[in-house]
Amino acid sequence: MNFNNSSPKQNILPLLQSTSDGWTRRSFVQTLGGAALSAGLLSNFPVAVSAIENSAAKSSSEKNDRPHYRAIGWWLTFDDLTWPNPELMDKIRRRADQCAASGVNCCIVFGAHLRWDFMPLWERFHDELRFVADELHQRKIFLFDHHSATIVHRPRNRDEALDIWRRNRHHVPFYPSRDIAATWEFAGSHLNDWRMLDVETGAPVFVPAYTAEQFCMNHPGFRKGYAAYVKKLLADTGMDGLMSDDMIFYADWRACGCKFCRDRFKCEYGHDLPPVSDTSFWGNRRSQAFRDWIKMRFQTPADFLAEVKNALPRNFPLLTCCSSSDNFYLPSFGMSYQDFIQSCNHVMLEMVGQTPAIEGTWDERVPSQLLHLDIAGKHNAPCFGLGYGFFPDTAFFIWAVNKFLGSDCWFSTVKGRLDASPTELAALADDSELVGEGFNWEKTNSELFRGEAETDTAIFFSRATRDFYSEVIGDYCGDYNASCLNLSRENLPCEVVTEIPSLGKTRCLILSSVMCLSIVQRKQLADFLYVGGMVIATGPNGYYDEQGNPAAKPWLEEFGATVELIEPDRPGNFPPYKNFKTPVELTKCRVPESFQKTFQNGWFDLPVSKGRLLWRPERISNKNTRAAVAALLQSRYQSGVKISGLPDGWMLRQYRDGNRLLIHALPGKVVTSLHPTLKNQMTKQRIVEKLVFTPLVGTVALNSQLKFKSVRLHSPDLIQPHVGSTRSANEWIVETANVSRYFIVECEA
Repeated sequence: MNFNNSSPKQNILPLLQSTSDGWTRRSFVQTLGGAALSAGLLSNFPVAVSAIENSAAKSSSEKNDRPHYRAIGWWLTFDDLTWPNPELMDKIRRRADQCAASGVNCCIVFGAHLRWDFMPLWERFHDELRFVADELHQRKIFLFDHHSATIVHRPRNRDEALDIWRRNRHHVPFYPSRDIAATWEFAGSHLNDWRMLDVETGAPVFVPAYTAEQFCMNHPGFRKGYAAYVKKLLADTGMDGLMSDDMIFYADWRACGCKFCRDRFKCEYGHDLPPVSDTSFWGNRRSQAFRDWIKMRFQTPADFLAEVKNALPRNFPLLTCCSSSDNFYLPSFGMSYQDFIQSCNHVMLEMVGQTPAIEGTWDERVPSQLLHLDIAGKHNAPCFGLGYGFFPDTAFFIWAVNKFLGSDCWFSTVKGRLDASPTELAALADDSELVGEGFNWEKTNSELFRGEAETDTAIFFSRATRDFYSEVIGDYCGDYNASCLNLSRENLPCEVVTEIPSLGKTRCLILSSVMCLSIVQRKQLADFLYVGGMVIATGPNGYYDEQGNPAAKPWLEEFGATVELIEPDRPGNFPPYKNFKTPVELTKCRVPESFQKTFQNGWFDLPVSKGRLLWRPERISNKNTRAAVAALLQSRYQSGVKISGLPDGWMLRQYRDGNRLLIHALPGKVVTSLHPTLKNQMTKQRIVEKLVFTPLVGTVALNSQLKFKSVRLHSPDLIQPHVGSTRSANEWIVETANVSRYFIVECEA
């Protein structure tokens, strides 16, 4: 939709009718203290001082609540470079009206992304952001800024400049010529002096995906300069939150070889950074020095974010972009929300690509999002899932996926990556026009989106194994992913944990090829078992400590398991791991025949005091192992509710909220209809335009040892919920007629 040519909407929300020209930030805060809290937005979370001020004095029961966001991208384009003009102001007001009508309560800036390239226009650009923030505040909507802190477009020729236009036009690429960029200074130093340097050549690193150079997060001049910019941004704009992007090493192992990175590595870790010819260092996970290099790569973004946090008011919403915290390649980038959360108070997962994928699937997001939800839960932080789409069907589905998993939704288009003409782009709807169905249904039915995951099963994510042992996906991360997907696809409820829990809510813990266990973690596992917990382990486990050093004694030997470990020889190289030839040989467990005879149904099954340890030598990436783990869990699963009558492929997730059990259901695969012409120029794929769902028929049955007073099935597909009825003491049935996309069964005890 082109807001320049649309007429203002009338009677959008009764809430807006009370807005007057006498609006002030304090009146906005006072209104938020009532209306927004009741809508589940603020819940007394210590969000932006500029937006909340002193509204935090609420009841103690509210103090542990998190805000719940219904967010979209607020896109800026080249039209915004004409600011100020009356037509653009009217366009902003109309878009803000549409946001309010669609149930949006947070807008996050997209565009003008490489913010250092806009340095000559900051005053003018910030004035527009102030205007946008004021308009949104009048409609009880937050505005978060979102920009790259570290990268700058620097094409070296016309072809590279055209590549920016083809793939990253949404950045509003207003970059300077390279000779002018070389003269730019801020906060007492030249911007070019901040650049990351290639560890091999010493030249500034170049990031082909963005046709960009990148500033080094260890450079003191850059840290000082960016902190100064953040303070100016807030003073100029009245923003309510900040998403500071690109806190990673985009050039992976090639960055960074600047003086400040080398000095830090020497001073804090005691090592000189060797030349790339030193294969005893580069790519060698048995090298303490290389493992320290990995530690520094993760700590560098965390420390930079601490500088950003210090430049912000206390408790100001801060987040950064993160598409995964679990993948094997992340040590090369230094990307993990386990580090970002040291300073951030909001967690996000960027669901890159399309949701659903062209194949109609979406659950590949599950392992990453469950990890981020654990990180968020431990820090009482909101968790966003950012999904990309272009049409109402995908906007709804992205919202449903997030609500199913228990996260807040941030929906965004990314039109600048499409192979479309300006006329074709103008015909596509704005983000605010696409999200109304899901967002308004959530707003009206906020009581259905509460509670904690109802499960006593947890999958342990081993940060140490990923960082210090996992050179390829098959070493560990593939098994972690297989564990999460195996349980999710079998509708066996689970959570992810980053620490070994005490016996309590968690009674069953899954370890999948966790090679690195500390002495403390071993004791925690023993304690968990001795008081009645169950540990299900597959593949090689516990042969190294938390630093990646060989353990004095393999973990399973503590329980009498005699196992031979067979590890492949992998010499170092630069760039690390690029010399591996597929298929890459993985570490294996060989079980002597005498020990194998003690197994029961393929398991080493050992009672440990009140608990039980089960282990199989095969990895969970093995199909038979996955089936065995699922069968074991199904045999013990007694809590919650079992649902029957759904077609194959529907996925379930349960939440406990006081005396209510909330069961979310979503198809695991849908049929996609692709746009006839539009493609994403980054992925070279056509974009999903429509989704086809198969309507449910008949009833579903709920069986539980719990006694419910009522059962109701809610869905955006229904005008009114379906009311269930009892068929026996432990069984309820409820109609599913007219439901096809997403539903929630509310069971009240």
